[in-house]
Amino acid sequence: MRSLALVLIALMLAGCWDNLDIERRALVLGTFVDLVSVKAGEGGEQDQFELTMEMPILRRMAARAGGGGGGGGEGQEETLPTWRLTVTGSTFAEAMRKAATRSERQLFFGHQKVLLIGQELARRRNLVEVLDFWARSRESYLDITVLLAEGRAEEIFSARPKFARSVSIFLQEQSERQIRTSRFIKHNLSEVWAALYGDRDILLSRVTVVPGQEPLELQVSGTGVIREGKLVGWLTPEETQAAHWVTGQVRGGEIIPLPVPELKRIFSLELCRVENKVKSQVIGDTPTFTVKLYITADIIEKIGSPEPLSAPILRQIEERADELIKQRVEYVIGKLQRQYQADVLGFGKKIEENNPRWWEAVKGNWRSIYAQAPVTVEVQVSIRRTGMVS
Repeated sequence: MRSLALVLIALMLAGCWDNLDIERRALVLGTFVDLVSVKAGEGGEQDQFELTMEMPILRRMAARAGGGGGGGGEGQEETLPTWRLTVTGSTFAEAMRKAATRSERQLFFGHQKVLLIGQELARRRNLVEVLDFWARSRESYLDITVLLAEGRAEEIFSARPKFARSVSIFLQEQSERQIRTSRFIKHNLSEVWAALYGDRDILLSRVTVVPGQEPLELQVSGTGVIREGKLVGWLTPEETQAAHWVTGQVRGGEIIPLPVPELKRIFSLELCRVENKVKSQVIGDTPTFTVKLYITADIIEKIGSPEPLSAPILRQIEERADELIKQRVEYVIGKLQRQYQADVLGFGKKIEENNPRWWEAVKGNWRSIYAQAPVTVEVQVSIRRTGMVS
């Protein structure tokens, strides 16, 4: 009986074997990775990975959230309630082991928000290599947002976004705003990993430093073009927007300025609904594509002549919108085909779905075929509302 009582007491006192108090953990919010050259033996150099990790100083972050300080006054440099740790290694695992000896707290990646990859690293190394460590880690979650830095990722960390609690949280929150814009795209680790292992090209959001701002500010805008796992170039925010029209990754609410010279006015159109249809056809040994866009828009602003918006004028606006959107879509398709030969719009997938036998015969040479494939773009814009005044 006494033995049974001791066993029951032991069970009640038992806890998780690997439980670690939060005060003894360093919570990694974001990791910024670059490729750097370090000195090797006999005067040589070798490439290594450089990791910069951002971690919160919890007491300062709590004080800031409660309005208790954490930043300087107007004109003073903003100080974020975070600290950073930078390490290098020939592999990410080696770098992490070094980091463990540099911090008195145990690094914990369960709260990681973003993984920012530097431009040089993305150009020279396949992203499968870069993401492998995080995809295998038991602590990392597959919903980490993956972003590209224009320049060095470590330099992005040096920025001080206004009102931000941390650079990592700022980047994560900016990425979430894709619901209101299609000028960049949000991809998590799971989505990027699936694309890379499926031999698919992909767009990843670009992070840049806003020029002329002190302290440095950041923006998530435009995308990097990933072909065969490597960065081959960039799309501007407007080009990214046009690419999204083709793929149908637009939720509405996008604003485009529309100059109509013959009416001496500029209109702001809010795209309320974008429907896309992409059709493929193989004629002989030549694939052709037709992209049809059906767009419903509202006029939310008019600058210029006060003349009322009659039915003929509305038709002129619709025709001008058709023309503008068609030009932008044709341009970005041509850029992706001929400059980058990157099939991020999924034309090859359409061929595979509709002509599987032909696809099996040509998929090994698809890039060169895709680069020359004729694409026809058709756009139909319908103005739904003009607002409370005409």
